Amino acid sequence: MKTINATKLDEMLGSSEGAWPVRKWAFFDVREVGESQKGHISTATFLPRRMIEYRLSELVSAPATPIILYDDGEGDIRASCAAKTMADLGYTDVTCLVGGYAGWKQAGFEEVTGWNVPSKDFGEQVLVTSNVPYLNSNELAGRLEAGENIGIFDVRTPGEFREASLPASVCAPSFEWALHAKDLNDNFDTIVIHCAGRTRSIIGAATASLLGLKNLWSLENGTMGWILSDHELASNQTRVLGAPSEESLSDSAERAQELAESLGVKYMSPKELKTRLDDRSRNSLYIFDARDGDGYQQEHISSSIWLPGGQACQRTDDFAAVPGSPIVFVDDDDARALVTAYWFLRMGFPDVSILKGGIKAWQDEGYIVKTGRDRPEPLGLEDAKARSVALDCADLQKAVGSDNPPIVIDVGASKRVAACHIQDAKWIPRGYLEAQIGNFADKSKPVAVTAWEPQQAAFAAAALADAGYQHVTWLTAPGKEWKEALPTTTGLPEDATEVADTLAIPYRESKERMLEYLEWEEELGKKHMSSAAKQETVK
Repeated sequence: MKTINATKLDEMLGSSEGAWPVRKWAFFDVREVGESQKGHISTATFLPRRMIEYRLSELVSAPATPIILYDDGEGDIRASCAAKTMADLGYTDVTCLVGGYAGWKQAGFEEVTGWNVPSKDFGEQVLVTSNVPYLNSNELAGRLEAGENIGIFDVRTPGEFREASLPASVCAPSFEWALHAKDLNDNFDTIVIHCAGRTRSIIGAATASLLGLKNLWSLENGTMGWILSDHELASNQTRVLGAPSEESLSDSAERAQELAESLGVKYMSPKELKTRLDDRSRNSLYIFDARDGDGYQQEHISSSIWLPGGQACQRTDDFAAVPGSPIVFVDDDDARALVTAYWFLRMGFPDVSILKGGIKAWQDEGYIVKTGRDRPEPLGLEDAKARSVALDCADLQKAVGSDNPPIVIDVGASKRVAACHIQDAKWIPRGYLEAQIGNFADKSKPVAVTAWEPQQAAFAAAALADAGYQHVTWLTAPGKEWKEALPTTTGLPEDATEVADTLAIPYRESKERMLEYLEWEEELGKKHMSSAAKQETVK
C-alpha cells in the first residue's frame, strides 16, 4: 500500500496543480459523513467506505487516476480496507494518508467543518463580490401582507419543497426558473428566490440578475431565516412552474449563451462526446444532465449523472471528485446547461463544455439513450456474491435454530437498522466490519450477514471470507421481505456503538442548530469581505 505524510499532502493541495478545482487526481475522506462533517481536510470528497462500490465508477471513471484517501487515524483501518477494495476493483494508483485525519490535525494543518464547503464558500464570495440584494423574512412578510405583487420561488429540490416551504412559494427547482425569466419579469413586480439557507438562493438570485430580472431579491437565510423570524412554513404544497413561453425560452437561452461564452465555455459535438465517452475508462470525463428529473428519466445519455444546475453548483465536491477532468453539461438546448457551465467556469473549473444541440442532437446522430434512473450495478458485485454462501429467509431461520447457530450481523446504515433489524442481530456498520467483527465471532464461528440492502450484505460477507472467516453466509432477501418472514425488532441493539453515518441537517433539528449553521456560512464570507475591502482601498 502506498502512503503519503501530512506535510507532502499539504504541499500537493497547495500547489498550482493540486489545488481545487484544477487537480487531476481524486481525494477521498472514507469516514462516515457525520464524522467528516465535524471536521475534515478541505476539498476532500466524502466517500464512506461502505459506498465505494456504489459510487467509485461515476466519481473516477479511469482506474489509472491517482487517488489519495484518509480515515480518522489512531488505529482506524478504514483507509487501508478502502485501498484494498479499490485495488481489487482495478484502481492502480491508490495512496493512504499516514496518521489519517488525526495526524493531519497534529501536524497543525488546516481543518474545516461542514459539508460542500468549496461550493458554500464560493456562494459567500458571490454574495460579496456580486452585491446580491437580499431582504429578510420580516420585510418579505410585511410586503406580502401589504398585498404587493411578489413572486416567491423555492429553488430547492421538489422533495425539499414538499417537506416544508414558505406558504406563498412556488416550486422552481435548480435553474428551471431560468427558462421563465422574461415571463417572471412580465408577471411580477418583485421576485424573491430562496432555498433552505444561503448558497442556492445566492447563486439563484445572482443568476436571475444576470439574466435580466428586475427588482430581484434573495431571501436572507431562506426557510431557516423564515422559521427564526417566527413565521410558519407550509408542507405538501403543489404550486409549480408551468410551461415557459417560447419568447422566454429564447430570451433566456440567448442571455445564458452570452454569459457562458464570456468566460470561454466550449461546445462539444455529439460525435466528439461519443468518442470521449468510449474512452472514459482511460481518461476521466463527467457528463452532468442539467434538466429536470422527468426529462432525464424519459431519455438520457448512458453514464450521464442527473445533476440539475443549482444542485451542481451547491455540491461540486460531491460529484466532480477529479475536478480537472473534462465536464460536459447536457440539456434540451436551452439555458440550463449554459447557466450551470457559467458558474462552474467562475468557480475555476478548467475544462467545461456544453453538448451542442442538447439531447436532441445526440439522438439525431443515432446514438442510444436510456430511460429511468439508470443506476449502474455496484462494482464487483457478482464476484462478491460468489465468495460466500447465499441464504434465503427460510435457510437463515433454519440455521439460527440449529445446534451451531451463526452470529447474525447487520451491516446496514443506522437509520435502517433502527427502523428494523432481525431479532438478536448484532450491528456492525460495514465501514467498521473488519475492525469490530472480532468482538463478536472468531474465524471458526458461523457468521450470517444481513442488511436492508442485500448488496451490502454480499460485500460484507466477501470481506469476511477474505479475512479468513471459514463459515460466512449472507441473506439474499431485501429488508422489506425479511421484515415479513423473520422475527424483527426496532431500535439500535443495546451493545451498538454510536456511528455518525448521516448528515445533521440543521433545519430538521432546532433553532439553535439553525443559528449555528447560518453563522458558520456567514463566517465563510468574512475573508471575502476583507478581500473586497482591500481591493476597494487599492482603487
